[in-house]
Amino acid sequence: MAYSAGIALATSVLSGEEDLRAGGPWVLTLIVFPACSLLCLAFILRDHRRRERADSQCKHDSASSSAEPDESVSRDR
Repeated sequence: MAYSAGIALATSVLSGEEDLRAGGPWVLTLIVFPACSLLCLAFILRDHRRRERADSQCKHDSASSSAEPDESVSRDR
C-alpha cells in the first residue's frame, strides 16, 4: 500500500512537470494529486504505528500475566 502511494506521488510530480511545460492541468498533477498521496502515506504510517503499539502492549501484557503465576508459586514455597 505504501509502495503504491509512493509511486503515485512520484508519477504525479513527474506528470505535473510535463503539464506545466505543456500548459495542461498542472494544478491537479502538481498540487492536488501529490497532496492526496502524502495524506495516504501519513495515514498508512499512523495505522502502522498504532498496530505496532498494540502488538507490543499485548506482548507486554501477556509477559506480565505469565510472570504473575510463577511469582505466586515461588511465594508458596
